[in-house]
Amino acid sequence: MNKHLFYFALSALAFTACTSEETVDVSLQSNVIGFENAVMKQSRADAQIGDLTTSNLDKFMVYGFYTKDGQQANPIQVFGGDAVTKQNGAWTYSGTRFWVPDATYSFFAYSCADVALDNNYGTVGLDLNATGADRQLIITNYRSDTHHNHDLIYAQNKEIKAIPKTNTNPNPNPNVSFKFSHILTKIDAIFTSEFSNDYDIVIKDVKIVNFRNVGTFSQTKGWGTTPERDLTLDQNTGISMRLEFPSSGSNSSTYGVANSSQTISQKPKTSYRYVIPYKYNYTDVQLTFTIEVYKGKNHTSENLVLSRNMEGHWAPQWEQGYYYTYNITLTGTVANLQPIVFEVAQDMNDWTPSSSTATDITFSAN
Repeated sequence: MNKHLFYFALSALAFTACTSEETVDVSLQSNVIGFENAVMKQSRADAQIGDLTTSNLDKFMVYGFYTKDGQQANPIQVFGGDAVTKQNGAWTYSGTRFWVPDATYSFFAYSCADVALDNNYGTVGLDLNATGADRQLIITNYRSDTHHNHDLIYAQNKEIKAIPKTNTNPNPNPNVSFKFSHILTKIDAIFTSEFSNDYDIVIKDVKIVNFRNVGTFSQTKGWGTTPERDLTLDQNTGISMRLEFPSSGSNSSTYGVANSSQTISQKPKTSYRYVIPYKYNYTDVQLTFTIEVYKGKNHTSENLVLSRNMEGHWAPQWEQGYYYTYNITLTGTVANLQPIVFEVAQDMNDWTPSSSTATDITFSAN
């Protein structure tokens, strides 16, 4: 029973990022290029702080270009990462652009925690050197790890033919409508204890290590097959790619207490984090945490049975727009504890015949 084995029930619960037809309409002055958005509704699990939704999205960055008939080889860029912000319920931007009659437009947008990406965590730009459908927005070297971890949403609206304005139809062009989608993967973990009710289990310092933390996204290729492991921001520490799960509770390092008498809602659960979608071929991604086992409810050093750093390996199959909750089962075997076991070590002793004459009883008749 003294197995150094990490029994680690990585059963993934996948939820698609559901989309919604809900839109936020915007009315702007005539023949001005205006925007509206429809952000996907929260997934089947309630949206948490950090998720971008219709109700909390306040800013997105927009790119766009147009071509004229007969001049498709010469795209003209009209938006280059301009911020579109919500003000008094309307979406506005600076430097008003107007529709060029009969031109064909394509627009692209993203939002990452309502801020524009910089060179440290990703660069964004239109690839206008391509042709046709390959002219698209590309997010290059996007970083998602402990250094930078946010929801990332993306939308596009392409091949919009601008309609000329007339006296009878002063507003022929509708607002550019965006329906955003989550393009990362969201993950968290729940810990379940199979120790007896006499023990309390405390979980600390949960991390994912050695995953692919930098990738490039485009609509046609998604994240592709080449997200990379990048140590650029960790060279001074020597720490490999890691993603820390701070607790959503009052104690930033502790995820609460698990014991077998608790209900599902009381099981300690990490906050969630975002990772770049990738289907791993090898079990070289690690989930690490510290486990403390206490005898009883009083978490003192005298009652501490053990404190160990645990490590499990698996090959995640992370898909874009999915939400995974990992269920991790903790047993005595997991903690490398040897259980107290009883057995009948030998055959039971047989009766021993007595040689004593004290056992002889003589009866006589009178």
